[in-house]
Amino acid sequence: LYHMEGAVDRFNKASSFSVMLGTLGATGACYLLYKALVNRRQLTGKIISGVRSLPGAKAMVDKELGKTMAELEASLRIKGDEVFTSIPEEGWNKEQVLGLMKKLLAEEESRWRNGKVSGVVYHGGDEHTQLMCEAFSLFALSNPLHPDVFPSIRKFESEIIAMTANMLGNVDGVCGVMTSGGTESILMGCKAHREYYRERGITEPEMIIPESAHAAFHKAAHYFGIKLLEAPLGPDFKVDLKAMESLITKNTILLVGSAPGYAHGMIDDIPAIADMARKRGIGCHVDGCLGGFILPWLKESGVLDIPPFDFRVPGVTSMSADTHKYGYAVKGTSVVLFRNPEYRRGMYYVNTEWNGGIYASPSIAGSRPGALIATTWASLMSMGRDGYLKAAIEIGNMQKTIKQGIEEIEELELVGDSNTMVLAFTSSKFNIFSIKSLMGERGWNLNPLQKPNAIHICITYMQASNNGGQRFMDDLRNSLDEIRANPKKYEGASDAYLYGLAYGLPDRSLISEMITGYLDICLKP
Repeated sequence: LYHMEGAVDRFNKASSFSVMLGTLGATGACYLLYKALVNRRQLTGKIISGVRSLPGAKAMVDKELGKTMAELEASLRIKGDEVFTSIPEEGWNKEQVLGLMKKLLAEEESRWRNGKVSGVVYHGGDEHTQLMCEAFSLFALSNPLHPDVFPSIRKFESEIIAMTANMLGNVDGVCGVMTSGGTESILMGCKAHREYYRERGITEPEMIIPESAHAAFHKAAHYFGIKLLEAPLGPDFKVDLKAMESLITKNTILLVGSAPGYAHGMIDDIPAIADMARKRGIGCHVDGCLGGFILPWLKESGVLDIPPFDFRVPGVTSMSADTHKYGYAVKGTSVVLFRNPEYRRGMYYVNTEWNGGIYASPSIAGSRPGALIATTWASLMSMGRDGYLKAAIEIGNMQKTIKQGIEEIEELELVGDSNTMVLAFTSSKFNIFSIKSLMGERGWNLNPLQKPNAIHICITYMQASNNGGQRFMDDLRNSLDEIRANPKKYEGASDAYLYGLAYGLPDRSLISEMITGYLDICLKP
């Protein structure tokens, strides 16, 4: 009581200015403490990063990191492989070249032939693959940079763009370009909008993406000097529309929605995002890299309930769609589409002053492999509407089998209520990466996710045409039975521990070092 009275007395004698400063200081301290508690992961990461900078700790961490990277390098190498680091003095004959290549192929083909790889190989049928190979060989020397020399490639590319635009709404004026893949399509979509709005006075551009948007948008922001803002997801794992709207400023040039998002297979509310953009004169890009060539067919067949997502939605100004996924073309092709040619011109590069002549290219690359364009045209023409519909129906039915099966298992729960070919799930009872590990032992190559920790399967025609739904559920139930029989064994076993460590480690700089090292290893002979 005495101390309380003394404190009150001192408070009464203090000047109003001192009281104000003290109040502000206390409030500030409370706020910082609150932020630290809310962002415990970030705070912990900074503490760990600081400790790592100490000489003794740094040496220890570097030693362990070196051991980890050495083990990783060993796991990536082909056992018994001869490494070539210089061009041979005498050229090999055809039999030598193809003999070694076929030997290497035979050893790795079994990893996807059984139809248990999530994504990666989307068709895999021998007859279709043979057609791709023959089309490639016919146009192996072609280059669309020279349409006067290779007019057939110009024909193929323009028709692929037209067919894609027809599939994604058949709206007059929609145009586009072929690219090397989904990342370049996203990059070009962002660059085109940057140029379009720069001409309209925005010199410090910003774009708003969902937290679930593809990492290529971060790359685009990094490459092109666009400020990137992320809108959080709602409890349904779609972008929170109110949060997205609150981030819009006078410098916003682009809003982004996914159809679907890679991680959880959720389609953002494209009509709402596009309407938000249209009313403010902002661009709207729909990332359909993964879904662009299957959502139209899932929707048309009615096998899954697909909401509006393409150019029929007013306000959508660009879309990306990968032909090398569910278009079943050879890897290295995608299409980026724009509402009109004015948007598309923003991705072009033109140089009229080069002493080598006038130079122009529609995308990042100058020379491009015309053979890939030819194989894409061959794929679209050979599959036909009937082929794409058949594949979509089989994929949709496999999705329903797996989704129902997961919902019936008490220890598992879906991450989002996906109505697409991607299904993500987790477990509140078991280590989800232990389940991934055991499914891997049964041949399934599933994708690990974070925020929250989960795994997903991206269903392909390769799987669906081989009774994939039933095979997946049989293996999943058997994996869970194994865990139930010995739960402690699988709490931190095998790669489950490594995945859990990687996705839970607060110091993301260490993860960045590991991934950078991984890229170095991949490029090391």
